[in-house]
Amino acid sequence: MSNQYEGKAGWMRVLFVALFWIVFYMSQLVIAAVVVAQCAFALISGAPNPQLLSFGDSLSRYVQEILRYVTFNSDQRPFPFSDFPKSDLAIVEEKTVQSEN
Repeated sequence: MSNQYEGKAGWMRVLFVALFWIVFYMSQLVIAAVVVAQCAFALISGAPNPQLLSFGDSLSRYVQEILRYVTFNSDQRPFPFSDFPKSDLAIVEEKTVQSEN
């Protein structure tokens, strides 16, 4: 086993895991708000909101980064220590165009 998580480095990792675990739980509230808003848009306009599609995609990628970090599957610290994940806009635009037809 490597010495990567011993001493001060190990305690720092545990601290960041705890902080990102809290961020993960707070992000669930944001996801719930996006779900409710998308349902409302879909019922009212008949199609999901493209901006919420993009944000939801980015947010889901961010949550995945957090989960990979806290489960020690990645050593890359998520946002704000790295860039916030970007949505794949080509897929978002394609979904929006398909739903309009």
